[in-house]
Amino acid sequence: MKISFDLRFAHLSGGGGEYARQLMRELIGRHPETGWRIYYNDWCPRQKEILRQIKETLPPVNEGNLQLQQVRTRSLSLGQHVEFLRFRDESSLYHYPHFDLPFGMRHKQLVLTIHDLYPLTVANYCSGIKRAYFRLLAGRNARRATKVITISQYSKKDIINLLGISEEKIAVIYQGYDSSFRPITDKSILDIINLKYRLPEKFIFYTGNHKPHKNLKRLIEAYGRLAGGQREEFPLVLTGEISREAGALIAQAKGLGIDGQVRFAGWVEQRDLPGLYNLASLVVHPSLYEGFGLAALEAMACGTPVVCSNATAIPEVVGEAARVFDPYQVDEITEAIKAALEHDIGNAAVKQACLSRARLFTWEKTAAQTYEVYQSVAK
Repeated sequence: MKISFDLRFAHLSGGGGEYARQLMRELIGRHPETGWRIYYNDWCPRQKEILRQIKETLPPVNEGNLQLQQVRTRSLSLGQHVEFLRFRDESSLYHYPHFDLPFGMRHKQLVLTIHDLYPLTVANYCSGIKRAYFRLLAGRNARRATKVITISQYSKKDIINLLGISEEKIAVIYQGYDSSFRPITDKSILDIINLKYRLPEKFIFYTGNHKPHKNLKRLIEAYGRLAGGQREEFPLVLTGEISREAGALIAQAKGLGIDGQVRFAGWVEQRDLPGLYNLASLVVHPSLYEGFGLAALEAMACGTPVVCSNATAIPEVVGEAARVFDPYQVDEITEAIKAALEHDIGNAAVKQACLSRARLFTWEKTAAQTYEVYQSVAK
C-alpha cells in the first residue's frame, strides 16, 4: 500500500495543525514498511522540522519508502487548486487533513478529515459569502471522498445534518495530546515559566483566542460575580494575542471594576503551555463551540482541575472528570468556578480522575484507527 498525506496544514497553530503533525509522525513510525508520499511546503520551517524528525526515526531499510513532494502554495489558499492540476499521484489513497481538498487532485480513493463545521454553526463567525464558500467546498469534498474522518461524535452529527453525508461514510477518531503535557515536578522548570509570564501564585487559567464563540465575555462577567476574596486569591489569567477582541474584554473588566484581577498574558509559546497548565490552580474552558476540546484534554493530562462548557464536543472529552456548566448561563459559570475553587484544587482524587481520563486519548490510538481506515479504503 502506498499512501499520500498532505502535511501543509501542519504550519497552522491550534488543533488542526497539531493533528497533521502528530498523526503523520505516528503513522510513519508505526508503519515504516508502507510507501509514503508527503506533500509539503519547502519554505515552512515547521513542516521541514517534522520531516527531519520522521526521517531520523526511519530504519535505513525503509528510507526508500518515504517520498517528499514539494508544493509552492499553502493549504487554505485558492492557488493550491491550480497547482495540484499538474500532479500525478499513483498512491493507493490520498489523505487530506482538512475540508479544503484541492480541486486539482485527481485520485480515486480519497480520505478527508473534517474537524468541525463551526463557520456554519457559530453565529456571526464569518461573512455570508465565506459561509456559503465553506458549505459548498466542504459539502463537495465530503461527497467526493471515499471516507470522511472527524474528531468527535458531535462533529459527525453536524456533517450528517449540515452537509447531507451518510453516517456510514464517516469515521469518528478522537485526537490525542502531546506527551509534553504531563505533571511537572521539576520546580526549576516551573520557576522559569513563572518568571517569564510574571504569574500570580494562584490563578484561574484560560488559553486560546478571543473570538466570540470562545465565550470570554460571559466568562469575565461570571468571574466578576465571585466573592471579592476569591478574586483576590485567584486572579483570572487569559492568553491570546492582544487584538480588537481583547481590547473589548479589557474594557469590560475595567467597567466591572475587576481589571486588577483579570490579566491578559498575550500570546504564549506552545512549548510553555505544559508549564502554564501545571502552574494554574484551575483551567476554565467556556467555549460555545468546539469540534473536540483539546485545551481541556491538555489541562487534564497535566492533572489540573477543569471547569468547562457542556456544549458541543467538549463533554465527550472530559467525561466525568471535569465540572461542566451551561455556557449561556453566567450564574452557572460562576457556581462551577466557585465549587471548583472550594473543592477541586489540591484534591488528589480530582487529579487522578483528570489523569485517568486523559490517558484514553492517545496519538497511538488515533494513528492505529486511521490506518484501519486506510486499509478499508485501499481495498
